[in-house]
Amino acid sequence: MKNKAWSESLLFATFLTLAGGLQDGYSYALRGKVFVNALTGNVVLMAFNLAEGNFPAMLRYFIQIASFALGVYVSGRVAFAEKRRMGLHFKQRILAVEILILIVVGFLSSEFDSLANSMMAFSCGMQVNTFRKFADINAATTMCVGNVRTIMHNLAGYHHTKGLVHRDTSRTVLFIVCIFFIGALIGGLFFSLLGLKTIWLSAAFLAVSFMILHIDPTIRT
Repeated sequence: MKNKAWSESLLFATFLTLAGGLQDGYSYALRGKVFVNALTGNVVLMAFNLAEGNFPAMLRYFIQIASFALGVYVSGRVAFAEKRRMGLHFKQRILAVEILILIVVGFLSSEFDSLANSMMAFSCGMQVNTFRKFADINAATTMCVGNVRTIMHNLAGYHHTKGLVHRDTSRTVLFIVCIFFIGALIGGLFFSLLGLKTIWLSAAFLAVSFMILHIDPTIRT
């Protein structure tokens, strides 16, 4: 296919999603039982702690939400600015920052769990805003709620209309959800071996994604 967009390919989505699944498992298992991607859960927990007068805990969840939102904002500013800078497309720059963040997180001890989670939430915000479409389908690589909705909506559409587009969309997004599960599973298998440095595996998956962008003809111009 001429000028195939590798940045929207399923191969590219696979490594992004492996990274996303591992990060969520990592933050929950090793960084204080927090899901850095679960904004809804964080909003609910923030409200509960406010109701109980536990302001330090409320602030901790607020910081996670704000960090994710800031990541979305920053990535948006990068996208709206120059597409290329320092020889890199803005998508490559976003990935490079994410990789750097996760490398730093791996060096932080458990005393800095809140900071580590905020940094990962910021990274996830950038990723979910920058990479949103794969195989002509809108899908998320850092969370599953919207993806499950897409799967079931298109499954219903296929059963009603027999349209192959609905069937293929449902299968593709189901694949992404399964990859997210595998990313979390990989993390779980390495937690006892690598400890807090397990997050470097997520950085490695993003590094593969970064390399894939080098063969994407749509971002080389």
